[in-house]
Amino acid sequence: MTPCNRSEIADVAVRRCDPVEDLRGSLCEVHHDDWELAPRPLQWDVIRSEMSVLRGVHVHRLRWDYIVVLDGHATIGLSDVRRDRESFGCGMVVDCPPGQPIVVTIPPGVAHGVYANSPLLYVYGLTVPYDGTDADLGCRFDDPALGITWPSASPVLVARDLELPDLATLILRYNEPLS
Repeated sequence: MTPCNRSEIADVAVRRCDPVEDLRGSLCEVHHDDWELAPRPLQWDVIRSEMSVLRGVHVHRLRWDYIVVLDGHATIGLSDVRRDRESFGCGMVVDCPPGQPIVVTIPPGVAHGVYANSPLLYVYGLTVPYDGTDADLGCRFDDPALGITWPSASPVLVARDLELPDLATLILRYNEPLS
């Protein structure tokens, strides 16, 4: 896979939020149903990552994910494994700099990882509550076929992510019929 020649992967939405500041601090809207970025999340989690941590690369068959970066600097890598989309084979990176809240919605079939360029705090929304039924497939973060250039070649990874297969294997598994 190679980086997209286009600016986006089909169905992925990136919305930069504009904080309204006053003497108390700021307010920033991060979700409105009428924005229609993706289906409504049914579960919200708060995730804190230490600097240099990479969570992923994972893909889901059933659920959309929402990532709302609240504090810190994140790099979100995306790669489309859906054979039926024009953006199949495209990779892209969303830079989420500090001080600029960003909402990223990720459809089923788009592999993704979140890298913490600094200590990071984000909200993670799921359109299907986590119960283990939506296979959490994944691949190695450093597979060149992803079309993602990460900020670090040696991020902090959990053992599970170190043992993931290559992207070609992920695509085969993702496209297998659900049992």
